[in-house]
Amino acid sequence: MKIIQSTVAIFMALILTLLSQTVIAGPGHDHGEAAPQVSGAALPRFTAASEDLELVGIINGKQLTLYLDRFSDNSPVNDAQIDLDIAGSKYKAEKHDVGEYEVILKDTLKPGVIAITATIQAADLVDLLAAEIDLHEDLDVPTSLSPWKVIAMWISAGLLGLIALGAIIRSRQQTRSA
Repeated sequence: MKIIQSTVAIFMALILTLLSQTVIAGPGHDHGEAAPQVSGAALPRFTAASEDLELVGIINGKQLTLYLDRFSDNSPVNDAQIDLDIAGSKYKAEKHDVGEYEVILKDTLKPGVIAITATIQAADLVDLLAAEIDLHEDLDVPTSLSPWKVIAMWISAGLLGLIALGAIIRSRQQTRSA
């Protein structure tokens, strides 16, 4: 009987040690301000560059925002005419702000690798830029538990199962011997 009690005491001490790692300090008991964490997903984007121009596109649903600047000094290019070919569909960009242009797509882009070609005319400059964008489906993965907490929970559950199994085997041995 003393062996069972000491074994149970050791397992309980081990379980309590593992579970104590999941305790988090509350307000007033932490170690100062935590660094701000960036949350949220980044919007898909692509870049295309040549010797003269650089084009960056950001896709937000059906809206495509384009930023056009000179490659040499990163100055914005104003009053350019941008014609896009996105996966076989033709679009004409409209000026939105300084060096910023906007396109409204017919449909949201489907996941996969998509070819993008931009024909740009700005004053005496004509350039053809090509790019690809690789879109993936968003996967909603729960991130509420950190990996070490999950491991600690599995270890605790395994230890509790071993304790229960040991108690059942010990009780059966005692009933057979009695």
